[in-house]
Order: sequence, then structure tokens, then C-alpha cells
Amino acid sequence: MVAVHIMTLNRNKNLKLIKNHWENEETVSLGDVNLRELERLSIIECLKKQKVCSLIDIGCGDALDTVCYSDYVKDVYGLDYSNTMLQKAKEVCKGKVSLLKFDLLKNNIALKVDMVTTKRLMINLGNFENQKKAILKIYDCLNKDGYYLMLECCIDGLNNLNTMRGRVGLDRINEPFHNTYFQLNELVSFVSTHFYIEEVKYFSTYYFLTRVCNHLLGQDNVKSADGVAKDIHLSFNLSGSIVVGPQFLMVLRKK
Repeated sequence: MVAVHIMTLNRNKNLKLIKNHWENEETVSLGDVNLRELERLSIIECLKKQKVCSLIDIGCGDALDTVCYSDYVKDVYGLDYSNTMLQKAKEVCKGKVSLLKFDLLKNNIALKVDMVTTKRLMINLGNFENQKKAILKIYDCLNKDGYYLMLECCIDGLNNLNTMRGRVGLDRINEPFHNTYFQLNELVSFVSTHFYIEEVKYFSTYYFLTRVCNHLLGQDNVKSADGVAKDIHLSFNLSGSIVVGPQFLMVLRKK
């Protein structure tokens, strides 16, 4: 009998603990550099297609991705509430991006832009009510027909990944203590009232290869094959009704 790994959600996370995590000098936005590159390439693909003039990256962190957006967009703003992350961002951007200290839960967005991006920002807002308020603030700052590129995480994909891992005797991967992953049906129901969902991209191929297959190869360092998995993902992406892995990119256009 196959064990099904369904994770019980803690839908309310402590915002103070989350903030402390991002003020820690040793905190890294995403340790998987290959996955981060795939995220960045997915967003840049959208930038090339939409050809917008102004963009806000909310929760820009160290801005390693944000600075890349400036190659495709004239006016790029990086917003973050962490002093530690903004200091790192200043060293990375060197004036290419306008950086501002900003807390999405406490502040309103004064700018009007063609596009907003978030990368794993919403999952750091504690609960779904805060996430919904933040999405509405993004909606309000967008110009007519503006785009919100929402690169976040869902519990659906994590549960599916853990089911696959369980079938081959691998341990479950837990939701990070500082994150509140979305439930896809709940999210889609909410955003559909404010946005047209033009596309949803998943990273299923990469997750299946790196979190399942690579662990079965018997290598001492399973991460040594992650670069190959990235290249395979770019060439051939799993599709179908099952989402594998938490990351998704939702391309939303303002109604």
C-alpha cells in the first residue's frame, strides 16, 4: 500500500519571526541556484513578451534577479522591508535599480506601474488574509491592463512531490517555518475576481528530477546532477494535471 503524504497546514505564521529570519545576515533567498535561475528565466521570458516600461519587484531581497530585469525594463524599482537585504541589494544593483524600504502589509504603494513581480514574497506574509490584502494593493498600483507576475509556492505541489518521494522511501519535505504556501484552488478563486489568469507555469520536471530521481542514483552529492536537471527542464517540461513541487508562476493581467 502506497503512503500518501498530505501535509497539515499551519495557516498562521508569526510575522515577527519571519522578519527576524530576513534580517539574519546568513539568510539566503534561495539556496538552490539552478531553481533560482529557472525562476529568473521564466520571468524574463514574460518581460520580453510584454515589453513594459515600468516594474516594481516587491520583496526584492538581495536583488540578484531584480537587477537582471533592468536589461528589459526602463524603470525598475526594488522594494523590501529588510535592512539587511536592502544593503545586499545596493551592492548588487550599483544604481541600476531604484531601491526603497517598504512593508507591503503596513504601507500603500505610491507608484503606478505597468508590471509588479513577487518571488516568494507572498508566502512570507503569515496567512491568507494578509496575502489577499497584499494582492489587492498590487492590483491598485497597476496601470490599465497591467501585469502581476506572481512567482510563489503552493501546498498542492509540495504534497504531490511528497507522495512521489514516499513511494520510493524518501523523507517528506516540510513547508519552511516562515512560509505559508497557497492552496491553488483558494488562490485562483480570489485572483480571478480581479485579474485575467493568462498563464500558469510550473517547475515539475526540475522538482521531479532533483527531489526524487537524483536521490535514487546513489550519488554521494545528489546536487551535483541538479545542473543537468535544469537543462532537461528547459528542454522538456512535464505537463498534465499533477503539479510536482511548490513553485509556480502565475501571469495575471488586471481586469
